[in-house]
Amino acid sequence: MTQNLQNSIIKKLIRLYSTQAQVRNKKDHLSQSNDFQSLNEVLSLRQLEALSLINSNTQCGITKLSSMLSISKPAVSRLINKLEINQLITITFGQDKRQKIVQLTSQGKILAAQHDRLHSQAVKDYLDILDNFDNNELLAIEKFIDALNQNVKL
Repeated sequence: MTQNLQNSIIKKLIRLYSTQAQVRNKKDHLSQSNDFQSLNEVLSLRQLEALSLINSNTQCGITKLSSMLSISKPAVSRLINKLEINQLITITFGQDKRQKIVQLTSQGKILAAQHDRLHSQAVKDYLDILDNFDNNELLAIEKFIDALNQNVKL
């Protein structure tokens, strides 16, 4: 049971971080002009996550990314535009010309691989920490994270 509980806590932590990133991105979007920032812009966690998903899904389109990232299609389109401007992806069209297929450039593949390595290391580090708690403590941690997730306002 401990391993399942630890995995559940990690998934919830990741969801919490993802939700917090959405809140930050939403606030940043409201405070910025519609012009894109400089190409030297630091990638957001959401953009890195998108690169990783594109890397692992060869026929990745806007709808699929929207579903996997749990964000709207317009938000995915903005994210994709930034990645394309930064030359991390290329976009091709499907058979009916309405479907956009997103693929990584060589630089995008490098960043996706770096993200995946960092993500794997973070999960390992969380598991190392969670190994220090018994089931009752893990249940309390899980309950706390659930409360955090419920109180994050989008």
